[in-house]
Amino acid sequence: MQFDSYIYALFLPLVFILYWALARRLRLQNALLLAASYTFYGWWDWRFLGLIIATSLTSWASALAMDRPDARRKLWATMSIVLNLGILFTFKYLNFFADSAASLLKCMGMNPDWPTLNIVLPVGISFYTFQAISYTVDVLRRDIKPTRDVTAFMVYIAFFPQLVAGPIERPRDLLPQFLKHKQWDYATAVLGMRQILWGLTKKVVIADSLGGYLDTMFTHTAQQSATTIVMAAIVFATQIYADFSGYSDIAIGSAKLLNIRLSANFRFPFFSRSWNELWTRWHITLMTWLRTYVYFPLGGSRCSRARTAMNVMIVFALSGLWHGAAWTFVLWGIVCGLLMLPRVFVKRNKPSGEATWRDLNKCIAVFILFGFVFLIFRASSIAHLGEMAHALVHGSWTAIPMGITALCYIAPLAVVDWMGRRHEFPLEQLPLPTAMRWAIYWTLLALIAYYSTGHQVSYIYFQF
Repeated sequence: MQFDSYIYALFLPLVFILYWALARRLRLQNALLLAASYTFYGWWDWRFLGLIIATSLTSWASALAMDRPDARRKLWATMSIVLNLGILFTFKYLNFFADSAASLLKCMGMNPDWPTLNIVLPVGISFYTFQAISYTVDVLRRDIKPTRDVTAFMVYIAFFPQLVAGPIERPRDLLPQFLKHKQWDYATAVLGMRQILWGLTKKVVIADSLGGYLDTMFTHTAQQSATTIVMAAIVFATQIYADFSGYSDIAIGSAKLLNIRLSANFRFPFFSRSWNELWTRWHITLMTWLRTYVYFPLGGSRCSRARTAMNVMIVFALSGLWHGAAWTFVLWGIVCGLLMLPRVFVKRNKPSGEATWRDLNKCIAVFILFGFVFLIFRASSIAHLGEMAHALVHGSWTAIPMGITALCYIAPLAVVDWMGRRHEFPLEQLPLPTAMRWAIYWTLLALIAYYSTGHQVSYIYFQF
């Protein structure tokens, strides 16, 4: 079930009505949320429900086992983490590593012939696996107490707004919200509706439209002009931002309708004044997870500069591998890490506050750098990446780039984001007369309806 589908437009109001009809009956509310979440997830393929249930029960039971007085805490935690990572590895990485090993052995003159699994990647498996692992680790560290409420815990793992593409929530932030009664709050619900509207606008009107231009630009890449590759970098950077941040806005807005708070996942990343600042604004919950459970345990920045640099590279290489089982993702993570290293060796003051007009040149430079680095992310293979590089070096710099009309979508998004950059999202506060506000809302709804009439496009991060 996708957020921009007519099914979700019926599903969310139904859950909303039933949820608040059960106000003050916490167990029934949680049971409803669990049923709704499994329905939402099973809409793609009900067979994968067994995986998320196994992940949930394993993590919940091992945490309770760790809480016993005579428990071997590290053993139970290790068993839970190994099982969850084993499921993730089998479905997402097994074929990748098997094929890579076979290619390496062929280069050495061998001819391995081993079978690979013909399996489909379960949508959102990387997201809910990371949430399960964070719960196990936090209980092991005694940062939180394990819950005995199995329904509340299973909702924490499977909560439908953020189940398949985040935000990745820490248990201390999300789980307690399912353990206490919630009050209806009209203002929060209104903000939720506005955020859903803005998220749908970014996804349906901006991201899906730009996707059509990209399909053209990445056809016969080696024969494209250099200006087309530059335009492709700008268009893809905007598309993936509008697509993913749009999903996050709809997820956060949907949760607000239930008076449940989810973490911000994007904070206007293209108004960053440095590469390092960008990674505090882009996919915030993933980077927070990697810092908490990988970077800091490795020593973080509390060690030598060489060791700190190694820690940074490990985090970003893992980030690349988390995004997908392909060498292009690994290379993308390594390049992102390398661009972070100057900050390790050359200490500079961090920029404070939001960007101003004086910072626009820095923001534009960071955005262009982001676009070129994300061409690695977009490439279907290393060979495809080589074709882009060839076109960039040998292609024409005078030809009018394909997809130049995509700027008609990019420019308005940039202007609206800039004007609303001091808020959680641009529609959060509109200091306008009531009639003008509603005119904006209805205009956006009309645009969403118009652009929804074509082929439905899946969210980019569903593949992760």
